[in-house]
Amino acid sequence: MTEQEVDESLHPWGFNFFTKQQINVISFTHINKDEYYRSIELQNFIKQLGKLLCKFPERIGYGISRGGFAAALHANALKLDRALLMMPLSSYSAQVAPWDPKVIKADKETKYTGFNNDAAACKTPLTIIYDPLFKADRLHMQRFTCEVNKLKIPGVGHRIGRSLRDLGILKDTVLDFVHNRLVVESFPQQVRGRRELAFYHKTLSTNPTGKLTLRRKKVIYYHKALWKLKHIEDEPKKVVIRVKESIQKRISVPQNFILSSKNLVPAKMFIASNFFVFC
Repeated sequence: MTEQEVDESLHPWGFNFFTKQQINVISFTHINKDEYYRSIELQNFIKQLGKLLCKFPERIGYGISRGGFAAALHANALKLDRALLMMPLSSYSAQVAPWDPKVIKADKETKYTGFNNDAAACKTPLTIIYDPLFKADRLHMQRFTCEVNKLKIPGVGHRIGRSLRDLGILKDTVLDFVHNRLVVESFPQQVRGRRELAFYHKTLSTNPTGKLTLRRKKVIYYHKALWKLKHIEDEPKKVVIRVKESIQKRISVPQNFILSSKNLVPAKMFIASNFFVFC
């Protein structure tokens, strides 16, 4: 978030949704400078907050991507009972996770030298939703040594939140977890519709596992072509969206600041960079 958005009392992504569900929620997000939730000030604050949260009967964490990293990183200090993480990163150290381009980029930008940089030290039971075919997310998931309940959505890449939203089950998945009624056994059936997602065949065609044979590639491209024919009326809209996104990436810094609360890029980053604690 920006200072302007804070002054305007803009709430972090998802905060209003959870309060409307009559859920006590604490939401964390960055203001301007991105410390990846590792600043000493935040760590000291969370230690004090963890003591205050003990009065609640249950404390639940929730985060997506970078937010998943933050929820796991601070789970011990917050004394969380359980947490739902979607495609979480386990570390932002290039030495620990050299196989993730996002980590390498962040490590170069921040040059972080602090001691608290490994979310894999989390002792809280986790439910992790991820794409097992996407190497970086799979390796991050495997680094967690605590109790992990794995929910898989193959073929969507680093788009778990978007996939659940487009499938119409994001809200139910999160609320079912919060209220401890998430049925793990029915999850594979719920996500079978991913084959109709716009990016499903595109993700598979990138050969994420490095094991695609020529025959498999032909099958994927065949179904990809069928999908495009089925949704051919949507293609012009997609072109317009791509052009808008391309233009947005080239907007100058002052313009980007002014439009930051309305454009598409910050909205995507909001989804990935908030983490929540429910009590």
